[in-house]
Formats: sequence, structure tokens, C-alpha cells
Amino acid sequence: MLYAVILAGGSGTRLWPESRAARPKQLLPIGGEKSLLRATVERVLPLVPLDRVLVATSKDLAPVIAEELCFLPRTAILVEPAPRNTAPCLGLAAARLLREDPEAIMAVLPADHVVSPDAAFLHDLETGVRLVMEDPQRLVTFGIPPTYPSPSFGYIERGEPLAFPNGVKLQEHTRAEKAPPPRIFQARQFWEKPSRETAEKYLAAGTFYWNAGIFVWKAATLWQALESYCAEVFQPLARIAAAADSPRFSDILEAEFQQIKNISIDYAVMEKAENVVVVEATFRWDDVGGWRALERLLTADDRGNVADAPRVIFLDADGTIVHSRREDHLIATLGVKDLVIVVTPDVTLVADKNREEEVRHLLKELERRGWREYL
Repeated sequence: MLYAVILAGGSGTRLWPESRAARPKQLLPIGGEKSLLRATVERVLPLVPLDRVLVATSKDLAPVIAEELCFLPRTAILVEPAPRNTAPCLGLAAARLLREDPEAIMAVLPADHVVSPDAAFLHDLETGVRLVMEDPQRLVTFGIPPTYPSPSFGYIERGEPLAFPNGVKLQEHTRAEKAPPPRIFQARQFWEKPSRETAEKYLAAGTFYWNAGIFVWKAATLWQALESYCAEVFQPLARIAAAADSPRFSDILEAEFQQIKNISIDYAVMEKAENVVVVEATFRWDDVGGWRALERLLTADDRGNVADAPRVIFLDADGTIVHSRREDHLIATLGVKDLVIVVTPDVTLVADKNREEEVRHLLKELERRGWREYL
């Protein structure tokens, strides 16, 4: 059976001051009315029933995540004892699913991305599931055709094309039957975040995709891959799995997970495995990595200004981004260019939008000054 594993432990620091430690990016309604997390869960429900949804998050975020997803049982929240990146997290999820269903197929979805339309996403995801059903040893990932030379993403280089998988559809969707199926390729190589010059070469080559961090595989196949390629993650996880029925399980989980290697699933498995397949996404995708995402998600005025706020005045302004959720607060701009202005009840950010990657430096300065109430 198909299970959804939603990764909801991130912090989204580049969306500060809206994104905070206690309410990070995935809990914000960016580009819509619902939080990114809730939209992610609801998007997958036509393929995965509620009782097969697992949401992985940190101890600190588990209560607010459970509140946001109050329609899920508490057992759906998989709590990581410590932040150790995606490989240990997904290995822990695989171990749990294997206890419940040795034939489980995992669809891995980040909780903090904007995806549309839902029907195209479901069609592509179903393609990934069918690829795994056709060959259970496959590890399927999804590549986003790049639209600009971004140095902020990892990349996947495609290899030889593969045939569309046979098999019965899992579910009927609203996607028009005439829509073409996604293209499928053997993955040739994974590449880390490049320089801008290298990213421009990737874009020009036409054979590279942005790595969206969306995957489909059998839980058993991931478990075997971790054993083969990353013993530093597999061995502690194996000890955790072996203690599942022990009265000391909570203590063993805490102790073993604290000392597990901090490593992403890309480094631990995907860059080493041979049977990796990439599905070329037909859906629109944005990782909402910073405030400039609003320029991609919203409609700008004739001078390139974007407003995500109830009351804004742009006067002789160009290329400026404004965000606020305060109904009682007017934001007025005059003679400015290429700014990001974000207003929250206790913080106002004014920054050069071309330096959004450096927002994290402000957080370090807050730490240095001891002003942790703003983090």
C-alpha cells in the first residue's frame, strides 16, 4: 500500500521575521489560504487515506503540528528526538512502516513547498508509484525543469529515457486525459548547489533538473539502501527497530538517534545508488526559499512591485516586495527600489531583495545580542 511521509521539521529562516522557531515556514499560508503543511497533506489525500499519512517533525514542533493537523490521529506524528537531517528521518519512517506493512511504498513530500495544480501533481506522483510497482528496487525522484539559473538548489542530471510504466491507475483524477504523461529518465548524476556560472551552463544544457526532494520507493528498498550505503545511519536505526517492542524503546530511540550521523538522503543514498529514476515534473513548483518567491507566486504591478498585505501604497517604487498580515497597518513606500519590506507585530524587516540569502546573518546577530525573543 501507498503511504505519505511528510517532512515537516524545517525552519525556513530566510522567511524571517514571518517564519519563527515556534512557527516555521511550513505552518504559514504562503501563496494561499492554508498553511503549506496542511495544503501538502490535503493534496495527497486522493491517493493516500488519512490513516496512511505520517508527518515527521521535531520534538519542539510536534504540538503545533498536531494542532494544525487536528484531523490526523496523534500516532500520525513521527517525532524525531533530535534534528539529524533527512536520511535518519526517512530511515526511522521506513522502520516504522515496515513493522506495519512489509510491502509499504513511501511517497516522501516536503511540507514547505508550493505545488500546483494538484491534479498534475497527483498524476506525476502516481507515475512514480507505478514505476516502483513495476520494479520494486527503483528509487524514484522528481526533477523540476529549471526556469532560471539558481545557485540555491541541488540539481539532477538525466540519463537515458525510460518507457512509461504499465499498470492500472490507482485513482481517477480531474486531470484531462489528453494531458501528456511525464517524461521519465534514468538519473545520471546528482549535483550539489552550483555557482551561478555553473547553474547557467546547466540551464543551457537542458538535461538538468532542480532537485525537489520528492521521492517514491518501497520502505524495504530504502532500508536496504541505507544498509548498503550508509552504515552510520543504518546501524543505529537497526538497533532502534530491534527495540520496538521493548519497554525501554523511548530511551533507546533517544540515545541512538542522538548519536546518529547528520546527513541528507541525497548524500547517504541517492548519489550512490544505481537504480535511480527521475520523473520530469509537469506540475508547477516553488520551494519558497525566500521573500523573492512572492514575485513568482503573485502578480506584480506594471513596475514590478508585489504586495502580499491588506493595505499598501507604492508611489514611485520599483521591484519592491511587501508582506504583512496586519489589517490595521498601512505600508507606504515612496521612491524606493528592489526592497523587501516585511511587517509583523514585533519585527519590521527592510532589506535589499537581492540579498535575501543573507537574512540568516540577522538571526546570528540576534543570537549575539541575546534577543532570542525575535527568533
